[in-house]
Amino acid sequence: MKIEEMITAKRADCSGCAACANICPKNAITMTRDAEGFAYPKINPDLCIKCGRCDATCPALNFQKAIINALPATFVATYQNDKILRHSSAGGVFTALSEIILRDGGVVFGVAFDKNWHVFHTAVRTLDELEKLRGSKYVQSQIGDVYRQVKDALNSTKVLFSGTPCQCAGLKHFLGGDNENLLTVDIICHGTPSPAVWEFYIGKLGQRNEIAHVNFRSKRNGWGSRTEINFFDRAYYASQNSQELYCKLFLRGLSERPSCESCKFKILNGQSDLTIGDAWGVKNFAPEMFDNRGTSVVFVHTPKGADFFGKADLKTQPVKFANAVRSNIHAMVPTTADSRRKDFFADFAKSADKFAVMEKYYYQNDDDIRKAASAQQSRNFRQTLNDVAAQIRKTFKRNILVVTSIPAADAVAKKSLLNQFESDFPGCGVYILQRADAKLVCTENFSLIAFDVKEDNDALNDFAKKYNVTEIFSDNQFDSPVMSEWLKACGLPVKFF
Repeated sequence: MKIEEMITAKRADCSGCAACANICPKNAITMTRDAEGFAYPKINPDLCIKCGRCDATCPALNFQKAIINALPATFVATYQNDKILRHSSAGGVFTALSEIILRDGGVVFGVAFDKNWHVFHTAVRTLDELEKLRGSKYVQSQIGDVYRQVKDALNSTKVLFSGTPCQCAGLKHFLGGDNENLLTVDIICHGTPSPAVWEFYIGKLGQRNEIAHVNFRSKRNGWGSRTEINFFDRAYYASQNSQELYCKLFLRGLSERPSCESCKFKILNGQSDLTIGDAWGVKNFAPEMFDNRGTSVVFVHTPKGADFFGKADLKTQPVKFANAVRSNIHAMVPTTADSRRKDFFADFAKSADKFAVMEKYYYQNDDDIRKAASAQQSRNFRQTLNDVAAQIRKTFKRNILVVTSIPAADAVAKKSLLNQFESDFPGCGVYILQRADAKLVCTENFSLIAFDVKEDNDALNDFAKKYNVTEIFSDNQFDSPVMSEWLKACGLPVKFF
């Protein structure tokens, strides 16, 4: 399939990464906005020489799903400088990595606002300039010819490129692979809202007062999700993102690009050296790393990424991958679009009063739609995590079953036991079998998936076979004749602790 055919037949496959426009030797491709405000490639037949480089470069046309045999090393982190931390969206990891590059004379490419508060990718070469790239921008950025700029810079210096996973994929395909001087850092992406919706919205606000600053993640009241817009007359507008007009439409999946609902480029397909985002839920799985000024989660995909991350001026702590993604499911699964999305864009495109259209959908009762979307995303997440766990499970040659009298409700004791056996048996599958009321519950160490196991010999034998259990450890305090009998008769080596 060619790009033009894809746009016609399956438009939602195009993420608008602009790799095709950057690779074209004749500049025959322009990224042109459609009625929804999203940019798609348009080929000028008078300039096109039919070389096929655009089709060969397109990440969507040439997508290959990764073979997953291990989970990325996962950390939570915070920057050591209080001022930088307070002005970062989360824990300041992007700044810490960028400083390594800039102090070595390199270039950092990221997302900034222009004078009209439109969003675009650009380069910075000094620490002072880095400020304009800091902070989240909940808009799809304009790439322009940045991939070409990255390629030119790589001839003489180190480069950090930060963007959405699809943009990082676009850069890698444009370059034809990796480059030893390039560090790619993508973000945990909820989706990319329409630039047209944002530009109209911020333009409308700017008609009332001249805008001095926009911050989608203000920390005036601590780390969280709060938009703040400051005006030159010293007034300011602030709201929680879940209630703020523009952000609510975005978070509900009303204003995002069609490709976001079927995104191929989540973290397990490894587009970048590092993936960064907010460590939501850190109080539950690493409470000592919670910081009201912000905490980041970092997924390390490559040795290069690990090297840079290790050099960064950060306070860090390793955590379980499954714990980190449970409160950040968009790291693994695409957003679920609001069922009213097509209606919203149809109304937005034809209406003279676009602000009224935004308000109409903002004020509509969407509780049932939101609950349905949330339930679907949760199902998608559980299925994805189960699929990943199944792939990784196959790589283990040694699988340990720990049978313990500790009740399943004792999460602290279970965590301690898991950590102990993971330490004693690295690179193994570890399964903790515990009682929960009248049933048995098994928890898998690397995925934290919990499932019931029927308490009879046949079911326990089937379980041990399915999960390729190679040896068993028991605290010998299990108050169950069935379990005691099975431990004697299962045919597996049993050790007591």
